[in-house]
Amino acid sequence: MRIGLFTDTYRPSVNGIVYVVESLKHHLESLGHEVYIFCPARSILPSRNADLFEDSDHIIRFPSFKSGFFDDFDMSVFFPPKVLAQIRDLELDVIHIFTPSQVGLIGVRAAFKNHIPFVAQHCTDIYEFSANYPNVLPGALALISIVVPMSVKLGGKDIKELIKLYRPRRGATAWNQDIIEKAITIVYSKADAVIALSRKSKDQLESWQKDEHYRYPVTLMPNGVDAIKAPTAAELYEFKQQYGIGSKDKVYGFVGRLGAEKNLPILIKALPQIIEACPRARLMFVGDFEYRTTLEQMAHDSGYGDRVTFTGSIPRDHLGKAYATFDIFTFPSLKDTQGWVLHEAAHARLPIVLIDRELSEVVRDGENGYFAENTPESIAENVIKLCKSPKQCQKFGEHSKVLARHYTERSQVKKLIRLYEDVIDNHDLPEAPVE
Repeated sequence: MRIGLFTDTYRPSVNGIVYVVESLKHHLESLGHEVYIFCPARSILPSRNADLFEDSDHIIRFPSFKSGFFDDFDMSVFFPPKVLAQIRDLELDVIHIFTPSQVGLIGVRAAFKNHIPFVAQHCTDIYEFSANYPNVLPGALALISIVVPMSVKLGGKDIKELIKLYRPRRGATAWNQDIIEKAITIVYSKADAVIALSRKSKDQLESWQKDEHYRYPVTLMPNGVDAIKAPTAAELYEFKQQYGIGSKDKVYGFVGRLGAEKNLPILIKALPQIIEACPRARLMFVGDFEYRTTLEQMAHDSGYGDRVTFTGSIPRDHLGKAYATFDIFTFPSLKDTQGWVLHEAAHARLPIVLIDRELSEVVRDGENGYFAENTPESIAENVIKLCKSPKQCQKFGEHSKVLARHYTERSQVKKLIRLYEDVIDNHDLPEAPVE
């Protein structure tokens, strides 16, 4: 197959979607398929950055500029006709979009224009993110007024539904969420298949289908994640020395983007109670983003700043050292669609404390971790239980590895290929004109 992957975030950005797209491209190509990635150039003149990105001719970048909303998200609004002609000439068998924004929607437009089946993967819970980033309202309005109508073949009912969304709501968050829910529902209802990465996302997407006109089947298919190479004893010792981690310290913490939407302050608020019960406890944050400075101030103000470590961003192929340092992995986010790092932590044989019960297929309460309530006290209680029971940590860690093995990159890609084949076989082509 010739497959087009359309994403609004790609290298040099570092995030979960980038990893998913890169992994998918690698495994699809290893199985004999031809894959093209369509993504932002992070420049109005993509050719100037061609050498910097070390792109192949199978990575096609659109002119873009900094969005102003997120540090790692660009706006791509320049889609000259030659781009659509270029996509047409590739004769793609299937289009797969990862983001329902500008680049993702140009993929939808190309699919409609060239009668190509398209698959929509719901990677980011933009609906919930809007509560933390209310300044996305101008972008949401632009989405429904410019990008969606240009990309999706709209009927009269579609247009009426979009017009309703211009009516202001009480509060930017409610307005944002109404726009996002309706725009995504309209786009996904045009897709040949929609992929949810968790039961939580599947339930959310199905709950939005209130109108008979906007119905679509949702397939639960988590992204596959492979284990990260474990460090040598010397590498682990050096890493711990670098961050002042003692051999008897008990480390709990988080890996990922340090964003306001990740509910990370709860881990700092739990620290005093944890240290009272486990004096050698330490909290570690592995990752970076604009919210890091706020977390650092919170750690300082807690009075336990010397027990909190911020490593900054670490390349993925070196993350094994961080996971090997953890005794317990904690994931407090309530706004993720899968949690790639939960799979990495499970592969690393870690017990896991999780708040979002419907988020991950690799965390089971009482089998390889604990489900906590969304309070510092509950986080502390569950971390303390594990800190005080090395045998339970080991038992949970071994079961984490068993669960993680069910969702490897290669096994999930094979499921995706079957989905591609199914949508290609069942795609409705336009009727031939009557002679």
